[in-house]
Amino acid sequence: MSFYFKLLSYQGRDVEVVLSNGEVIAGVLLSVGFSYVVVQALSVPGYGGTEDVLIRSRVIVYVRVL
Repeated sequence: MSFYFKLLSYQGRDVEVVLSNGEVIAGVLLSVGFSYVVVQALSVPGYGGTEDVLIRSRVIVYVRVL
């Protein structure tokens, strides 16, 4: 629960989200829910431009605020 409230205070900031499979998604933290976060990714492998990525909380290892 404290993870949720802490992330709420960082909405709109640049973050790196590290997932349990080792993947790192960097971008702007757009939205935070109890079971997910939404990041506007700076670059998504295989895609051009920015992309809004919904990430489930259970696969997040940690979030680094840049």
